[in-house]
Amino acid sequence: MHSPFGFAIALGTLFAASLAGASSQCQSLPSAPSAADARAFSRISFDYIVVGGGTAGLTVASRLAETPNVQVGVLEAGFFHQGDPLVDVPGDIGLAQGNASYDWAFSTVPQSGAAGRQISQPRGKMLGGSSGLNLLAWNRPSKPELDAWDHFAPGTGWNWTGLLRYMMKAESIMAGEWNPFPGLTPQEENDTYDSAVDGTTGPIRASLNVLYPDNVPPFVSSLNNVGISTNPNADAGNTTGVYNTRTCIDRSTGTRSYAAQYYCRSSSQSNFHVLTNSQVTKIVFKPGAQNVTATGVRFVVNGQSYVVDASTEVILAAGTVQTPQILELSGIGNRTILDQAGVQTLVNLPGVGENLQEHLFAPVQYQLNSSVINFDTLRINASFAAAQAAQYSASHTGWLAASDSAFAYLPFGVFVNASDKSALISAFNASTQVAGTTPLQALQYEIQAGWLQEDDVPQVEVLVFSKGLISPADDQVYTTLLGGFQHPVARGSIHINSSNPLAYPVIDGNYLDNDYDVLTIVNAVKLARRVGTVAPFSNIVVTETNPPPGELSDADLINWVRTTANPGSHLIGTAAMAPKSIGGVVDGQLKVYGTTNVRVADASIMPLLIATHIQQPVFAIAEKLADILKQAHHAH
Repeated sequence: MHSPFGFAIALGTLFAASLAGASSQCQSLPSAPSAADARAFSRISFDYIVVGGGTAGLTVASRLAETPNVQVGVLEAGFFHQGDPLVDVPGDIGLAQGNASYDWAFSTVPQSGAAGRQISQPRGKMLGGSSGLNLLAWNRPSKPELDAWDHFAPGTGWNWTGLLRYMMKAESIMAGEWNPFPGLTPQEENDTYDSAVDGTTGPIRASLNVLYPDNVPPFVSSLNNVGISTNPNADAGNTTGVYNTRTCIDRSTGTRSYAAQYYCRSSSQSNFHVLTNSQVTKIVFKPGAQNVTATGVRFVVNGQSYVVDASTEVILAAGTVQTPQILELSGIGNRTILDQAGVQTLVNLPGVGENLQEHLFAPVQYQLNSSVINFDTLRINASFAAAQAAQYSASHTGWLAASDSAFAYLPFGVFVNASDKSALISAFNASTQVAGTTPLQALQYEIQAGWLQEDDVPQVEVLVFSKGLISPADDQVYTTLLGGFQHPVARGSIHINSSNPLAYPVIDGNYLDNDYDVLTIVNAVKLARRVGTVAPFSNIVVTETNPPPGELSDADLINWVRTTANPGSHLIGTAAMAPKSIGGVVDGQLKVYGTTNVRVADASIMPLLIATHIQQPVFAIAEKLADILKQAHHAH
């Protein structure tokens, strides 16, 4: 999840100038590559070109470079923010969003279901991509959700069992951590490591926090008191309940652990090459009798265009927004859309850019007792902030090395009554049984309908921000609960509207265009408001500030949702893995239909949105593709 949905960032720019993140020990890169750098890169004889040095791109590139005689090149439009506190320091998360040095800062077209608002869609523009911009959550979807992906590419390992090994391969989890969340037994508090599901050798170091805001334990206890259990091991396939998620913080340095760690592990190798500040504008193809073959890519550095060749494969890892953009600019997509943009069609593939899905959340904010210590204390108490800055500078511990980690993932049966659940199912059926439903959507909705009948697949997430996000007063402490749906009905699109490769694509999420999505968030907001009235959380609440306290009708709450809901920045699906006949873009080997050697490795291949913060599954997608490519081209 990215930060705070267009609401004011409370932390400000405090500490950024005085703190230096613990820099990884790896090769530095030029802050501004020269024409000579670009020319030198373009003259290398690469086996693989990876488009995008983000979460997935660096992962697959680093793994491919494990084969010594293989030359791997990565093109990344952003920079390497090595040692940059706005990336590295957990206490500074959110501050880089909207800054063009770190964030593409996309936005949607006006969304009629969201009161006509243009919705911000942050995306990481840096080496490491969105894993360097997000809010650090390291969690997983449920087993049934990943097993459902098998319907879209049967027999190719896209299921819980097939992907668990790759999620584990990406991570390094330490034994011996302590989980203090209420609702756990003493044994569960101490037995936080599970060798069956926790990896120990991956580049991404993930850990439990070592300190927690004062508002978190009573929040968890109040959820327990309304019948929502604490889950001691949500990474093992059952994610229902409230739990303490691991976060991507390396406790040895107190810094963010993100995809740049994959760069670091390979940066000294002579077969691994990265060029930053280089934007890919199209894939270069040679025509074939039936399928086109990529020979390389065209890219721009400082306004100058270059071409670099790839003899084996081109791997698109530009993310859910820009992977379909590059495909369309290269002549792969819906012929009608390409014609309108003035791009010659090489492969008529109408699924490109369709199937966009995203999580949306609405806020419930509480003012808390002044005695509560949380991340707002850094904002309102100068002496506390100075002490924490000194502690972090000296030991990389304390509040600046911490983050929020309380998440609740809930099926409807856990928090709504039978009548309300029936109404939600009726709204789902009415919202999905409409004209124009595609074959891909029909399969998706059939799966989603099955999940609604079960209580092992979460339908909503409620998470805690231990600070005020909506106009916080200068001397007050707050917490903001965000409630949102996990499996929307809405399907949007991302398409080019011009042949200009540097123009932003058109993002239309169709957010809140149906009753089911709206009512699901309304019920999540009702739960977040109810928790505020239940002890012990209610004992630290002074007042609910947003939405306004007091009785609110369903119409009031619907209006609240439409005017405040914003994305979790978990965009997926625009190059969906599914049969071509129903609207898929890639097959189970992640190869783009109509090509011989173009693969996709990012969240755009996800066929169906999952109830999680998606970075860990994205790492797994890239890890799996690396093995697919090694098997295809380098098996002995």
